Amino acid sequence: MCEIKSLGAFTQYLEQKKELEWKPFLFKVAIDEAVTFNKIIEEFGFGVCDQIENQLNEFARIKFPSENDLSEREEVLIAIHREDESLISYGNWAFFGWKNTLVHPLPELEYHEVITNRNKNKITRKEQSRLQGKKVGIVGLSVGAEATMTLAQENLCGELRIADFDTLDLSNLNRINAGVDELGLPKTLITARRIKTLNPYLNVVPFKNGIGERNMNEFLNDLDLIVEECDELRLKYKIREEAKERKINLVFAADEKGFFSIEPYADEKELSLFHGLVSEIPRQKEEYATSHDFMIALCEWLGGWENISKESRGSVLEIGKLLCGYPQLASEAKLAAAQVGHFARRLLLGERLEATYFNIDWNTIKDRLN
Repeated sequence: MCEIKSLGAFTQYLEQKKELEWKPFLFKVAIDEAVTFNKIIEEFGFGVCDQIENQLNEFARIKFPSENDLSEREEVLIAIHREDESLISYGNWAFFGWKNTLVHPLPELEYHEVITNRNKNKITRKEQSRLQGKKVGIVGLSVGAEATMTLAQENLCGELRIADFDTLDLSNLNRINAGVDELGLPKTLITARRIKTLNPYLNVVPFKNGIGERNMNEFLNDLDLIVEECDELRLKYKIREEAKERKINLVFAADEKGFFSIEPYADEKELSLFHGLVSEIPRQKEEYATSHDFMIALCEWLGGWENISKESRGSVLEIGKLLCGYPQLASEAKLAAAQVGHFARRLLLGERLEATYFNIDWNTIKDRLN
């Protein structure tokens, strides 16, 4: 449960001018504080998004979905309005400092009930409750950023740990859901803001300098699942060593021919790292003679050179000559995110999945249909 502070604490925060880069300030307004609250809004010129009445109507429909329950719905709403006609004290308020905006969400439990309602019964109420206790770590926020948002939107866990050392470049915008106004910002910051805007109550732990020996234990401690999406070859290998040692299941999706890897280290004690496809510790990126040589090595983590598309093979041969990087598309990144969401849900709910890797290649599927 999130800590909800008072209007007084919010006032102190504004006076101290502390910057909340990605975490909204959550607080509650008492009925008798309405005048003071409105003065604060006017003084600081905050934008306000107050859709609490619409949220309450949704909540009432969820509690009493049958058309025969209209009177019960009305009773719920009347009782709430009777206590606070303006609804200013109902639920909580969230201040998004980077937007200079106040938002009025439902209380945490009611918010969760509404935001997960359309998951049912693809995810049952009991399953959703179990998932709230899960912790997931995502390493790498290119493909990983979209995978993270899929996990957040389905509410597949109660805590998301996100790690990346990189900042947003213009060339990233062909596949990462961000904006030109966010160029130069850390990818962890951008992703954390997206999560908190979606669900201010979801616990997010950013590792803005990535992960390594110094903080590997902090990142991995008590995790229920690892989503590995980084490009640093030694780190990819080290994470799997740790996952096997700690018995943490791991998934990896690539935005290349729908490649997906399921590595259930929690269930299969003798499972080889990455299915035995990478048999030794890789070199550091700077130890490769050329960027082309590095990309060839990276292809081992996509199932091998022959397993990538002819377009990608051709592009890799031109890296450092006519191209500066590996080709990645938004549609393929979103397919990868969808696969992460699907298999993460099954693993987090305790389903034992076979260790495997495969491709969902639309060109192959098209050929089969013709």
